[in-house]
Amino acid sequence: MNLDILERLPIEILIHLFAALSAFFIGGYQLFRKKGTKHHRHVGWLWFVLMTITAVSAVFIQGFEGSGMPTLFGFSPIHLFVILTLYSVPKAIIEIRRGNVQAHASTVKGLYFGGMVIAGLFTFLPGRTMWHIFFGG
Repeated sequence: MNLDILERLPIEILIHLFAALSAFFIGGYQLFRKKGTKHHRHVGWLWFVLMTITAVSAVFIQGFEGSGMPTLFGFSPIHLFVILTLYSVPKAIIEIRRGNVQAHASTVKGLYFGGMVIAGLFTFLPGRTMWHIFFGG
């Protein structure tokens, strides 16, 4: 593991990294906790904020030289998760306020597995920052 890389990262990547890692662990915790409690709601709001910060900060991260990912104006296919997140966060909130628990749960699980797990796996492609942190180089 090469944590020295963190010292050289621009602020937008550090913000993104901190928010994404926090959202990953808090979201995983949330998925296994009892639902509908005051604690669930408070942690859920924190998770929604972290997911929004993760998505917005991703817009400022462009160019993936060395990763093999195609880009268009500095954006790569992984940026599609920004759209997923900025759509899903308000949708999940609207659904729970309507009392549609199943739609809320489905939206949140889709966002977690799509926006955290699948997008997270893309960050480990050779040439990406997480690749360098965990595998050196």
